[in-house]
Amino acid sequence: MAELVWSEGMSVGVEAIDNDHKKIITILSRLIASQNSQDVDNVINQTFSELEHYIVEHFSREEALLEQFNYKNLDAHKESHKNFVEKVAQLKQQWLDNNTIEVRSEITDYLQHWLLKHILQEDQDYVGAIKSYQQIENYQQIKKAKHPFLRFLSKKLAQNVSLSKRVFITTLSPLVMSFVLCFILLSDSFQRYKNVSLIIGLHNVIEQVNGISHSLQAERGLSSGYSSSNFQDYADSLSKRRAITDDKIKNFLLLLNLHLDELVKENIYLYAKSARESFTKLNQVRLLLDKGIISGRKSNEAYTQLIEQLLYVSESLIHLDVGSELSNDIAAINAILSFKEYMGQMRAIGMGNITQDAQNLLENKEIIILLGKQLSSIKSFNNSANDQQKLQCADYCDEKLVSQIIEQYYTHIVSKHGLNERGDAWFELMSQEIDNIKLLSDKLIAEFSLKVQAESNQIENMFFWVAVILTVFLVISILFALVLNYSIISPVRKLTYALDDMSAGQTNIQFKNASRNDEIGAMQLAYEKLRRRLLQADIYKARVSDQQKEIQYRKSQQDHFEQLALTDALTGAVNRHHFNDLLGKEIANVNQHGKPLSIMVLDIDHFKSINDTYGHTVGDQVLKVFYQACKDAVRSSDVVARVGGEEFVIVMPDTNLNNARHFAERLRSSVAQLAIQIEHHLISVTVSIGVSQWHPELFINAETFIAHADNSLYQAKNTGRNKVVIADAPSA
Repeated sequence: MAELVWSEGMSVGVEAIDNDHKKIITILSRLIASQNSQDVDNVINQTFSELEHYIVEHFSREEALLEQFNYKNLDAHKESHKNFVEKVAQLKQQWLDNNTIEVRSEITDYLQHWLLKHILQEDQDYVGAIKSYQQIENYQQIKKAKHPFLRFLSKKLAQNVSLSKRVFITTLSPLVMSFVLCFILLSDSFQRYKNVSLIIGLHNVIEQVNGISHSLQAERGLSSGYSSSNFQDYADSLSKRRAITDDKIKNFLLLLNLHLDELVKENIYLYAKSARESFTKLNQVRLLLDKGIISGRKSNEAYTQLIEQLLYVSESLIHLDVGSELSNDIAAINAILSFKEYMGQMRAIGMGNITQDAQNLLENKEIIILLGKQLSSIKSFNNSANDQQKLQCADYCDEKLVSQIIEQYYTHIVSKHGLNERGDAWFELMSQEIDNIKLLSDKLIAEFSLKVQAESNQIENMFFWVAVILTVFLVISILFALVLNYSIISPVRKLTYALDDMSAGQTNIQFKNASRNDEIGAMQLAYEKLRRRLLQADIYKARVSDQQKEIQYRKSQQDHFEQLALTDALTGAVNRHHFNDLLGKEIANVNQHGKPLSIMVLDIDHFKSINDTYGHTVGDQVLKVFYQACKDAVRSSDVVARVGGEEFVIVMPDTNLNNARHFAERLRSSVAQLAIQIEHHLISVTVSIGVSQWHPELFINAETFIAHADNSLYQAKNTGRNKVVIADAPSA
């Protein structure tokens, strides 16, 4: 066990008191060392007696000193002394009555803990009332600046700059830093405000793009049906849809040219240029499709590429810093737009499949890929959307139903419509779903627009209030700096010096009394409490660590040896020696209280042949499995013991002979059903069991009781094995 060692940081500055403390520490060290003495009781008696005598002497000396200086807490101090003297006597008796490692460690730990508290808290509290400030004055002299250049600069500064100005400069420095920090925060907020303003400006663009992409999706579906029907069907519908798309594109180009703010135009310049080129390419794709030069698959790819390019303007908003809530709204909207686009692509592919009499849509690999993308879009939406948005999307955002609904639509149309009618039915049904999703996306975009506007207003208000608060803060800081005076600087400097030394590990610099009755005095008291706690913690840290390691080691060793002494090393069962003790206690309990007690003697049949055939290693494994089977079968109050090579005994308290017989039959049957797999061998075993019940008037002792059950076991062995034999009551 680690011993408490005297440290100069424990000194209270009164030589007589310090000597007493050193003497008590020495006695405690001898007490710890005496644990391993051969004549423990005598040594403990002598050491405790010396400790009791010396603490009484120390307390008397200390109380006399405090009375001389009229210490105000003298009565409480005397009461603490009296309680400890009584406690020491109790600890002595406790040690002698129960001399274990745990008790000894607990007592010595308590004594050392008390001594540290007594020295570092109780005694340190009164020493300040009787000790001068000589130590602190010497400390201040030591801490005087030694570098001549630093002394020269500090003197010149004090001569030419007043203290009020120095305090003002000191106060102004953090103020300037605060302004710099606020400027950085405002700059970040201003960039966010620009991003929000950009989103407001892009709102019309996004609405137009949503309309154009929706019309292009319908045109793509009709184009697919048009090409797959050998350019005969859907011609009129496709022509009308193209006219609608062209009208929307015309309005969009007009918006790009005339009605956008310069900030918006600047941010989407490349996007607008690319969109115009894509619209020109759209006309070329239409012409090639009408002439039959390109397939429906190629036209679908062209439409899809154009739609994805148009939707990019909303996807790019994700990268703007507009706050987590708005970013989540943007992500949710993009997820719905992507979901609708994938639905449109499935509509187009389905037009080709259904007109070619394909019976199962999910056999199409492109459809499977699109379904996977739709599920990804739904997951993205659910991860980003709020509860209200999820509720609005409840009909479309169930991941489990997406593929089922599409497959049901397709199967229904194939089964209910002729080949010539399937294309129209499919297009109409899917268009209805896509239109519903568009209504949802339009609603989300409208709600997002309102949020963006509210965010813009909030940022504007924040700018205003930050400016007001900074102005007020500046005025208050200047006023505060003007009223500060030197009375703050000097004690703070002293505390700074002391804390610097404490951080370097020096814990003997003390503030015995607060130099003033204000916050600075409270800081000095807090410093002193911190110094004492750190000193106490350093001492405890090393001591407690060693104590814990020693206690854990001894406890683990003790438990290990105790377990080895009580159990069979191979199986873990109770060994024969411990079994004899347990059976004797159970018999004594039965004789006193009259409750029934039965035992079973078990012997594994033909165990020698197992050893001879498979070797002793396999035999040992069979013994372990057999013991575990018995252990699993018995009650928690029963005891399973190994008393010989393959012979076991089970002690069953509160069990009469009839119940023991039933249990023995169940156990015999359970063992017979064991299939023991060891290495590559599958081994079956049986057990013979003899059962007997204790009769105090018939049995002399435990040996005769066991012998009676043994006779039943031998009967079981001699009459065929794998059976239970109940011992007849012996004659008196």
